Amino acid sequence: MVGAAYPFSVDGSLLTAEEWALASPYAFLAALTHFGPLFDGTLEGSSLFEKLSAAALVKYLGGAPSVRSFNFGFPRPQTLRSFRQAIDDLCGMMGEGGGCADRMKASDMKDAGLDLAVWVPFEDGRLNQMSVFGQCAAGQNWRGKITELQPSHFCRSWMLEPPAFSPFAAFFVPRQIGEPHWEIDARHERQLLFDRLRIARLLGDLDDELVARCSSWTVAALGSSS
Repeated sequence: MVGAAYPFSVDGSLLTAEEWALASPYAFLAALTHFGPLFDGTLEGSSLFEKLSAAALVKYLGGAPSVRSFNFGFPRPQTLRSFRQAIDDLCGMMGEGGGCADRMKASDMKDAGLDLAVWVPFEDGRLNQMSVFGQCAAGQNWRGKITELQPSHFCRSWMLEPPAFSPFAAFFVPRQIGEPHWEIDARHERQLLFDRLRIARLLGDLDDELVARCSSWTVAALGSSS
């Protein structure tokens, strides 16, 4: 199911890593599942996972430049530190939403469960476009979060004017979800489910810096167990 993105070769019962294995998104996702996002006491693993998830969703919806994305999850870059500013910027980029609604309450928020947003704008720039709001869950308690993000509720709560076409939801986990669990976990209304297999298969030409950061994290995680 992963195809050329699988960084191992199998010969009978022998599993051999390819030379490029440690630089592969698959290896990063596997390490993130095993060691957890906070093994090093930082949020680097979670941040990298959100970036990989956004890249996978963009590719699934047709790829850049026709598909746009915005990483919303906390902590954000210093220039987008506040939740209010992040909402304003997201609405401005999407051309919908009108900005942050409850600015007083927004001052206490981090990301309200929204980690990334991806949308496919029309060339006319008018209202009504397909968008997907995503949540990433790398911890062991991921099943408890699978329906936590409700895009329509998020938009009504935090945007002055909710998008004309309500966003779909997407849920990302770095682990592989096999049967019979997939049959259950994948059945949520208006929600796309991405596990390790789907994410890894969709990731092709990634930014060199992102690949290097993921590889460094993977090496550090593996080294922590030696």
